Amino acid sequence: MKINLLALVALSTALALPLVSWAQSSPNKSYLGINAGASFATGNFRSADAENTQSGFAKTGFTVALDGAHFFHGGLVGIAGQVAFSDNGRLLSNDVAKLGAAYTEAFDVDYTMVRATGRYRRLTALVGPTFMFGGDKLKVEVRGLAGINQMLGTPELTVQLEDDPATTFTQRSSHSTTFGYAAGVGLHYAFSDKLGLVARTDFIGSSPITIKNDNRNTSTGRLSEKQPVTAFNTTLGLAFTLGK
Repeated sequence: MKINLLALVALSTALALPLVSWAQSSPNKSYLGINAGASFATGNFRSADAENTQSGFAKTGFTVALDGAHFFHGGLVGIAGQVAFSDNGRLLSNDVAKLGAAYTEAFDVDYTMVRATGRYRRLTALVGPTFMFGGDKLKVEVRGLAGINQMLGTPELTVQLEDDPATTFTQRSSHSTTFGYAAGVGLHYAFSDKLGLVARTDFIGSSPITIKNDNRNTSTGRLSEKQPVTAFNTTLGLAFTLGK
């Protein structure tokens, strides 16, 4: 968690520093916003390697977020917050086939039946520093956030070796609560004093979630107990300016 937080601060600072030279010609106003867009699973979270115990087989999905920021005395620096729901899909038939083949080889059996249900769904609540640069119409916002990542569910796998029900084991859906973080850039365009358009790109991550397994009496074959969660989110939304 400490490493993730330090990396978040470093990334946010690196993104913000090149913009310091961009003069602020108008005060920054606090705002509330709503946005939606795509969530692109990355790294091990996206990997479809059945031999990798941290492969998540996650897909490109969607995210919906409520966010806002308060800027101190209309200056460059403020504090931002975001509550977001994200869905990164489910395992497809080819994913299930890969897992079945891997279990068949690992347990040295004739065949394996694998059933997958559920989706990757999570809720995040994050806060942190934000920096806004620009003029009356166009502004760039750089922010780094940290907080809670709450899994609302993950794909659940039921595995049966050959036709013997006694060999059935299950990788349970996870509802872990972990440390979450985000760093990103937003482009604000003002339609009026009260309403604007916002386009964002954010890197989202969390500490590995915990996965429980039932009836696993051996470590033979794929045994997933920790799952990293990382994604790039790109969104478009509206920002409603607060105050005068």
